[in-house]
Amino acid sequence: MPHKPLALLLLFSIFTPSVQAAPFKLLAIGDSLTEEYIFEFPFSAPDSDPTVANTRNWVELLHSRRPSLFSMGAYKPDLGSYLDYRDAGYEYNYGIPTATTRKWEDILYPEDFNILDFNTRSELKGDLGVPAAVLVFLGGNDLKSNYSGTYNDPAPPAFLAQIAPRLARIHAFVRQHAPANLPIIIATLPDISATPDIRLKPSYSDPARQAVARQRIADVNASVIAMASSLPHTYIARIDRLSDRIFDQNPVHLNGTTFTYYQLPEGNENPPLHLFCKDGFHPGTAAQALIANEILNAINQFASTPIPLFSNREILAEILLQNPDQPYLDWANGAGSQNENPDDDPLPNLVEYLLDTNPLTPNPALSYLPDGSASYKPSPIALRYANLIIRESETLTNDWQTVVQSRIQTLPDSTIKVMPSPTAKKLFYQLQATPNP
Repeated sequence: MPHKPLALLLLFSIFTPSVQAAPFKLLAIGDSLTEEYIFEFPFSAPDSDPTVANTRNWVELLHSRRPSLFSMGAYKPDLGSYLDYRDAGYEYNYGIPTATTRKWEDILYPEDFNILDFNTRSELKGDLGVPAAVLVFLGGNDLKSNYSGTYNDPAPPAFLAQIAPRLARIHAFVRQHAPANLPIIIATLPDISATPDIRLKPSYSDPARQAVARQRIADVNASVIAMASSLPHTYIARIDRLSDRIFDQNPVHLNGTTFTYYQLPEGNENPPLHLFCKDGFHPGTAAQALIANEILNAINQFASTPIPLFSNREILAEILLQNPDQPYLDWANGAGSQNENPDDDPLPNLVEYLLDTNPLTPNPALSYLPDGSASYKPSPIALRYANLIIRESETLTNDWQTVVQSRIQTLPDSTIKVMPSPTAKKLFYQLQATPNP
């Protein structure tokens, strides 16, 4: 019987379940971008079913898509579940609709007694000992309260200079009442100039004044970043990057699937491929997924277990329930799958798509010049969907490798020129395409 203890030990190790790490707990101090959209149905629900939200925000998306990795505490579905400014929802979600940095400053540093302020402050102080980090995500309502001044005034309105100091005071309250060295994330402000509610108003249509307002808000964000960067154990969620993307990427797309900025009357139904909810102010589900990614970028700087960001394909297929391959399918029009090659040329369908050539007519893979260089011209629009690389081989056997970047030039007309190898006497080339993640 000398081997029995070893056998028992092996059985114990086989049948003992592994202990899974607890989800990362986050507490958020915010506004209507943070309160769960299920309770924000005046804008989050379609007109055809006005009390049932069909859009979700970053809190809801992280709980639904990363449930084993992310948590904001227990969920209470019934309105009136809390005796403070929270309506319902996750216990560590202090997202208060219409709240500004001034409102949160009043809650945390009261001059007069208000029962909701008192209850919110008391509950928050009690909760600060639980999470692994605190997020402060405010500022959009500050900008909305006097956007006219930001747009029209000869000098930046005084309230803009007060936002960063107020965020610093909120940070100081958290630091005072939370465990030592608790990570605190400060979010930059979403530039509401990018919203249809602002951008499409005739009174805000002057491009020169739009540029002034955008720069003034960028200056506020620069001051927020400088403030947060100066504080220990403090991190930054770059929400402003989404605003910049909406301004600068035309059209906004995920892997070539384009989004409608704002259009009525169909916008009243909150379609999944609209950037904004029907009110033209609050980000729709896709934009909220990108907000979630910026928050995760901050969390992953210090979390012991990184939380995977949402890939574009996950946002399209799993969150928006769209076909992430639709750009290719629209082009293929019956020519077959991405790996098929109905014209028997050197180019499978996906490469034909990226080169904008006819998949039913043979085409050369590359053009060759007398200096020994080769070239090809991908479609910039098709490259939104997939990546295209060029590989080379001397023997057409197992020595294929990607051409080094130093030999690749991109010409002004988007043509890719591949310079000859300084060492190889003869090379064979192959284009390889892969859908973007």
